[in-house]
Amino acid sequence: MNLPEREIVVVGSANIDLVTRVHRCPKPGESLIGRSFMTVTGGKGANQAVAAARLGAKTTFIGCVGHDAFGAMQRQGLADAGVDVTYLKTHPTEPTGTAVILVADEGQNAIVVTPAANSGLLPEDIIEIEPLIAGADAVLLQLEIPLITVEKTLDIARKHSVLSVLDAGPAQAVPAALLAKADLVSPNETEAEALTGIAVASLDDARRAAEQLRAAGAPEVVMKLGARGALYLGDEEIYATAFKVEVVDTTAAGDAFTAALALAWNALPKRPALRFANAAGALAATVPGAQPSMPHRDAVQRLLDQVAS
Repeated sequence: MNLPEREIVVVGSANIDLVTRVHRCPKPGESLIGRSFMTVTGGKGANQAVAAARLGAKTTFIGCVGHDAFGAMQRQGLADAGVDVTYLKTHPTEPTGTAVILVADEGQNAIVVTPAANSGLLPEDIIEIEPLIAGADAVLLQLEIPLITVEKTLDIARKHSVLSVLDAGPAQAVPAALLAKADLVSPNETEAEALTGIAVASLDDARRAAEQLRAAGAPEVVMKLGARGALYLGDEEIYATAFKVEVVDTTAAGDAFTAALALAWNALPKRPALRFANAAGALAATVPGAQPSMPHRDAVQRLLDQVAS
């Protein structure tokens, strides 16, 4: 798959993930014994920046970490992945954001995020980097930073006709006016339900949720449907089936998908772009951890080559 060189700016969160493997996720009030524990770099924004860089994009990350060991760990991990961290702020008082993650044996997860220093990424920080955004091919955002910062970024991207991709996670209600500012909105099933009130249990549900998002103002929608693949709704409808893989950990699989989507959108026809994103998301689910699971471009290409269109 031939993709032109792309420049991606990722504006978003940087967390450290505290990951425990469990046989199953606990019920309310229940205590379980975990099987293993690891500390890994994560955060939806930082994950997507690592994914974009490994997929071949020139990638700059805009975020905020704490003045602590976790912040240093995150900064180093991003740099090692080839991400430009020139504009990664250090918060003077708040610690680096964290995510407490339980991963069950079947690969599903439960996550609690504490934003902390991520709340320090402010609209004025985005105004300062307007020339950087103006020169990018795409801007990628999520909802783990202040919504006013997301809105300012979308405004600047629109001003300079730069593609903006909004990953609508984590799940929360978002003003329709904000959704309308993004060129492409991409929720998973849980996030789509938070945005629309429609429980997404089938492809028909996904279609109804996407239609409602478009009615609210989102120009184009890509629904992330996990093992069911992805559904695009815009000037046409495209359904792209998922790649079958042995799932180990679904943490950040959606981040790999969205990063690949931002990389390929407007550079490839829509169906191959969706297929590229599905392949990246599938590979991420085969490796434990968030940023460690973000796939490299050659691995995605091998999977695409192995599975006929």
